[in-house]
Amino acid sequence: AADPGLFEEQRAAEHMTSPLLIFAFGLTTNRGGGLIRAGRPAPVASRSRSSRMSEADEKAVGKLEQELSAAVAAEDYSQAAALRDRLAALQMDSEYGALSANSEFYRAFSERDVEAMRRLWLPSESIVCAHPGHEPIVGFDAVISSWRDIFRSAPAGGLEVAASSVRCSTPAANVARVTCIEEVKPGESKLVATNIYERHEDGSWRMSLHHAGPMVG
Repeated sequence: AADPGLFEEQRAAEHMTSPLLIFAFGLTTNRGGGLIRAGRPAPVASRSRSSRMSEADEKAVGKLEQELSAAVAAEDYSQAAALRDRLAALQMDSEYGALSANSEFYRAFSERDVEAMRRLWLPSESIVCAHPGHEPIVGFDAVISSWRDIFRSAPAGGLEVAASSVRCSTPAANVARVTCIEEVKPGESKLVATNIYERHEDGSWRMSLHHAGPMVG
């Protein structure tokens, strides 16, 4: 149930309405200025299921985002909360699919599975991969070649790369952003990573950007 006290606090601070709503409702803005559900900590999902959002669902998400923005503008917070929950239910399957792909990415990384890595990346010349300390690599063939080189040069005992502090958000119906900490073993190395996934025409989630860099401090 909506918290009337929270809504009164929001009404009393009109100059801070947008930040308060973002905090209270767990919302963020998309590129068009609409309000959407923000990412939250999530466990690494299993790899047994892919995610497909129908065209009807995509239209429903867009319609709900517009209605949610209108409800917030009208200060109808009860309606906004209901719309937020409906929107969250539709977006949940997208987050699940993206997290499944993220889990598969780190499995392929740890097991030095080039073919799995090839299947995970979006077959496009616009994809980008930025390995720590290196310039960004652009294009499907170049990106996969870079992973092949990394796997060949890995220690004899291999590497285990696990993702922790995983957060996922879906700024658009067919795009997901995952951030995490990469924990590399053997050793105590930790990297900060951002992974962008896009829904492929076959309904699967494919990586279009990977960027990893060292943690400072």
